[in-house]
Amino acid sequence: MKVLEHGGRIGRTLLFLPCTAEPVWAFAETIALLSEQWHVFQVVFDGHKPEEPGDFTSVEQTVDEVTEYLKAHGIARLDAAYGCSLGGACLTRFLALGEIPVGRAIIDGGITPYQLPYLVRKLILARDVLSFKLAANDRKVLEAAFPPERFTIPGHDPVKEYDAMEAYLKTYSDRTIRNVFWSGNNYALPQMPAAGGTKITYWYGDDEKKDRRSNICFIKRYFPQIRIHGIPKMAHAELVIVHPEEFCRYAEKFLAGPAEAAQPVGTQDRRMTR
Repeated sequence: MKVLEHGGRIGRTLLFLPCTAEPVWAFAETIALLSEQWHVFQVVFDGHKPEEPGDFTSVEQTVDEVTEYLKAHGIARLDAAYGCSLGGACLTRFLALGEIPVGRAIIDGGITPYQLPYLVRKLILARDVLSFKLAANDRKVLEAAFPPERFTIPGHDPVKEYDAMEAYLKTYSDRTIRNVFWSGNNYALPQMPAAGGTKITYWYGDDEKKDRRSNICFIKRYFPQIRIHGIPKMAHAELVIVHPEEFCRYAEKFLAGPAEAAQPVGTQDRRMTR
């Protein structure tokens, strides 16, 4: 695990936990904008940077290493945290353990632990690993799953970006792929979370609402103070990767907003308007 720091002269601190299957450069424009307002701690997972040795092991180990890094660098409290998909799983555990308090947190399409029989979870793992390898080794499958016209930042060359992405995905080891999907879907949480004072929102894109249904149900029960927000016309991780300026507007509105009282779970599902 590696942490890249940006905007170090700024007092406000933000932990940034990305999704899997994306290189560091995929978040460059988003991080550049965030670092104008925040001291950003950008996490790079093990097994996700070809020039760095090691494989991804687990959500648990990642959270332990992030916590250790922050404490070693004098961070006793974070003003804000953001986590997407696998990063959302890591942020969920980070908040639940509460070793470093967080003022406000965005869990964006975050994965929550499956509540399914072991055999079913193993079958899902096999499906996920196969899907990843098909996308990594077949350009047509990759583009069918993530159409370049939708998942390329405006102004960027989709051919060059997908050439680079295709090469990048091939660098993932079998161990990293397996552990990403197994741990991301089956990580451990304490029975009761410690994040009672954190203002938390869970984002999902309209186009992934069906896929996130079980995650939303779990996260509502686990963090009673959480607010659920749907983002129109977005797929999983699309906002943070493809629309940096729009992402930063949404993020800043919540992360820099006034304190809010937690609401009953039944009143927490709201819509975001663009």
